[in-house]
Amino acid sequence: MFDKLDTNIIDGMERGLLSTVFFDNETIKEIKENIFSNPQYKKIFEIMNELYINKFPINEETVIAKLDSSFEQALLNIISANPISHIDSIYNSLLENNYKIYLQNQLKKIAADESSSIDKVNELEALIQRSRDFKRQEIFNFIDFSKAEEKNPNFFLEDILPIQEHEINIISAPGGSGKSYISLYIALQFIYKYTLKKCFLWLSEDEIGVSKKRASSLCKIHNELNINNRITVIGKETQVFHFVDKNLNINAKFELMKQQLKDFSLIVLDPLIAFYGADENSNADARYFMSLLNKWCVDENKTIILIHHHSKASGTNKSSARGASAFIDACRMHYVIEKVENDTRSRKVVIDKTNHFSNEKHDYIIKLFDTKVEVKTFEPQKETPKKYSMPTLGNLDDTEVEEL
Repeated sequence: MFDKLDTNIIDGMERGLLSTVFFDNETIKEIKENIFSNPQYKKIFEIMNELYINKFPINEETVIAKLDSSFEQALLNIISANPISHIDSIYNSLLENNYKIYLQNQLKKIAADESSSIDKVNELEALIQRSRDFKRQEIFNFIDFSKAEEKNPNFFLEDILPIQEHEINIISAPGGSGKSYISLYIALQFIYKYTLKKCFLWLSEDEIGVSKKRASSLCKIHNELNINNRITVIGKETQVFHFVDKNLNINAKFELMKQQLKDFSLIVLDPLIAFYGADENSNADARYFMSLLNKWCVDENKTIILIHHHSKASGTNKSSARGASAFIDACRMHYVIEKVENDTRSRKVVIDKTNHFSNEKHDYIIKLFDTKVEVKTFEPQKETPKKYSMPTLGNLDDTEVEEL
């Protein structure tokens, strides 16, 4: 009568939920009821919830300490499962499946009951009402708007180069404009201004040694800056991966990365396209990707800077950021890097889009290079015709012929 989920699918979903809690203890708040059908998973979740309520870490050691050896294989199955990002949809699917099982069992009970037809009708009506109540379950957590606390958007580095806090910011420019230098400059200023915060940069197009040299050069230009252990940079030595693939499946490594970056406040990803595996020109796909990052910002108080390329034929046109327009639409601030006339050592960083920044200043000149930087254009030169000797036939002398 009711379509239920396959047993193997249920088992995989339940293992995925519990695995996610091991990787990120805070996600247990999203599992509001013990909906696990496997008795051992049900018991493991009870232990996890007890540990969380009492402010103990939830890991393999703390959980197994409260269980006997018969749970070892179940724990191994859970730990070997991939953590998941979409907890709410998995949880709701399991919750709905449990309710379908409950309805089937109740219908069987009513059918087997020897009570009068009127009593059976009353029981069925009550069951139908409970089913309607289940369908009306709330998906929103409403807050009385009149009691909501007012809040202004916050910005990091407001006097240097404003970056909106706990939001996605994008910096875009054509190739060779100094995007990596700007990224490192922002990171160095960030750890200088906010002494308790940490910054992570994945500059996937450069070796880490190249980035270190650039950062050292910036510290010489801006004497107040220095490199310390609150800034972490990885480069092309670390294999990049797509957060989502062409089918919009979320890579399990994304959850592992989030766990490893738990202590970092500012995260810089360069370039955006290296981490995006879906259709670059699809607004729907781009919005899904940006929503994934935005949820990370909201859930864990992260501030993200995405470095983005312009399309190659665009020059410095501000509206020509590569790919779908939804990338720019979904961010809170978009900067474009421009060259400064008669000053090759500096770059102008211009606010192209902002949702909340009200300061009248919309462009910032930043010195990035300690020596004069010039881009030389080489004209193809005509070669002097070469001469070579042709082989002779018979008694003919060698004849020198100009190469065409």
